[in-house]
Amino acid sequence: MNEQVSIVMTSTVKSPDRNVIVLERKTIAANDPSVAHVAKGRNRGLIVNKDPSLVAPEPNPAEVSLRFKVYMLNTVKDEIVQESRTLEFWFETSADVTRRFNMAHDYFQKILKSDQFPKDYFEFIKRLMELLRQYDGMRRLQVSIETIHDVAIRNTPMAKEEDSRPLEVVAEEKLQDILEKAFPNALQLEDLVRLSELEAELIERVLETMVVKGIVRQMGDGRWVRNIIHASDLQHEIIEVKSMPSVTANQQPTVAILCLHYCERLAINAMMENKVTFVRYQREGEANAYTLGTIGKHRVVCTKLPTIGRSRSAQISSGNATTRLLGSFQKVEHVLLVGCGGGVPHYTDSARHVRLGDVIVSAPAPPNGDYAYICCERFTKSESGAVEFVTKSWRPLDTTLLDIVEKLMAESVDSAGGFLQYMDTAMRELVHDEGLDFSRPPADADKLYMSVGDDSVVELSHPEGNNELAPLPTIRLGVIGGGKSVVKEDDVRLGFAAKYKVMAFDDEFDQVLESIHGNRNDSYVIIRGISDYRDGNAGREWQPYASLSAAALMKAVIKALPPPAIPDDDN
Repeated sequence: MNEQVSIVMTSTVKSPDRNVIVLERKTIAANDPSVAHVAKGRNRGLIVNKDPSLVAPEPNPAEVSLRFKVYMLNTVKDEIVQESRTLEFWFETSADVTRRFNMAHDYFQKILKSDQFPKDYFEFIKRLMELLRQYDGMRRLQVSIETIHDVAIRNTPMAKEEDSRPLEVVAEEKLQDILEKAFPNALQLEDLVRLSELEAELIERVLETMVVKGIVRQMGDGRWVRNIIHASDLQHEIIEVKSMPSVTANQQPTVAILCLHYCERLAINAMMENKVTFVRYQREGEANAYTLGTIGKHRVVCTKLPTIGRSRSAQISSGNATTRLLGSFQKVEHVLLVGCGGGVPHYTDSARHVRLGDVIVSAPAPPNGDYAYICCERFTKSESGAVEFVTKSWRPLDTTLLDIVEKLMAESVDSAGGFLQYMDTAMRELVHDEGLDFSRPPADADKLYMSVGDDSVVELSHPEGNNELAPLPTIRLGVIGGGKSVVKEDDVRLGFAAKYKVMAFDDEFDQVLESIHGNRNDSYVIIRGISDYRDGNAGREWQPYASLSAAALMKAVIKALPPPAIPDDDN
């Protein structure tokens, strides 16, 4: 009879707008009269069944299901086509729940590879059959494909709608973003022209408006800088200095906080008491802005790292800024890197799926991970598609901060060291501070998109049990990754995350960590509020809220630290 275990495809529903396909792992004879086609060569073992009545109804609901939408550009009609697709999985009884989730997640991740994603119906089904052969634990897969008509394609990466706002409004938003990234450094007009790609005349006109609003100011040498204003905290003193003043022993900070985005700086400052900011502007070289204050029993110092672009020189500059801070405040015992990051989604397991607003704290992957942060320096792709990564990794020698986070997580979220209380208090102060809204964005703003190449985009549904955005942030421990080379391509980034068990990505912080280790600061931790599904830089909507959630956890951790030792001259 020439029977063999094959992947058998049967079309059970076929219409212009909806198709349902069942793929089964079963034994069937190649000469069975129900067989319409038997693949040969490298596709040997793939069979097309022409008789839908031979598909037995499944008595139990799917054990794992995945729903996603595909936006494809029809180049002939110059229009975007939208399809809704559902994959429903049934498994062999030998596969436990965890293995089922992992198999479905890995299966789907392989489908989404941008260089292999099938663009038409037949190639998509063929790809599903080919992949199913690789997973012995999968027994059955049902595929539903539905064309969606008359749906406006808005708020997706493919929606290239013209910005209808006045040019001056768009220019002001862009200039503010550039100057906030550069802060505390000031920029010349020609720098703003180059970075914004706007006309100099328009920039000068918009800057005058921003001066009136108090958002920016012009230095004596003609450079422009983000102005420091704190509408909600009039007791926060701002002092410009030519050199940083000396700090007495009993006022020396024992905790240093580093951030990258301007909204992160605001959120962190909102967690401090008795704060004062010293700003040292430079005509040449890097400027410094240090905010000193109190959190609990500890004196703390915070600085925002300057960033202009993602070049290697910009990353080295951040490392140098870290070295200057730790050199200026030599009593620092603990370092916290606080701010935004990009979550790594899990397509099938809601318990491991990261949502926007959640907080990830750097920690080695269980059970015996030996790094808490890993950076991809570069990667190579072979002709077969295999990817090799060149990495460097770090972990703190002192786990004091991580131990505190674990203790806080053992409490309920409502009482985790006052975590939510700190968020609420700061949010009331910051909700309209400096034109930024720190309130939680609406649930429907948590969209998960992936590019699959050739102007095609997939919108993924969150896994079942996690479709509704939780009202409170979830705190998680996991490896944090970085590297500008790896975050550019969705499938490469997710492949890197799977290989090294990365739960979140941030900007490239390798030089900052090198500086921390070089200064022998053994106690440090990275806290990332999730603002997107890339690296924390993909969009501004969630950044303020994500910054606030990370800063609130930071405050809870610092307040739980043992009091610092009293300096000898104060005994």
